[in-house]
Amino acid sequence: MVSTRHITDQAQAVQTPSASYTWYLSAYQLHGNLWLSWQTTAPFRAQQGQIMVYSGQFFPANPQDNVRAWQWDNVSSNGWDTGLPWGSGWYCAWNAQRSPNGPYAYAVQVVTA
Repeated sequence: MVSTRHITDQAQAVQTPSASYTWYLSAYQLHGNLWLSWQTTAPFRAQQGQIMVYSGQFFPANPQDNVRAWQWDNVSSNGWDTGLPWGSGWYCAWNAQRSPNGPYAYAVQVVTA
């Protein structure tokens, strides 16, 4: 016996969600030291996010090189004392791993003036 099925009504919907999020990184002086604070409008944490301060006069090609001080981004986001003296020319960044578990990439960069 052959069974057949007739579909009389069919509906299909495809939705591609999209949204925009912003990441903020601020550098400031407190008690003579370089302090950093960060925040985001995203409802999620960047993958393996790190806050970095670099030694040198540029952002390195590899965000994991020439790191002078660093902190995970889920710790002390309302203010982190880097322990470094305040001054111009500090290269600071918020980095995250590319998915899945890829190399680190810059999300936000700031240089003190």
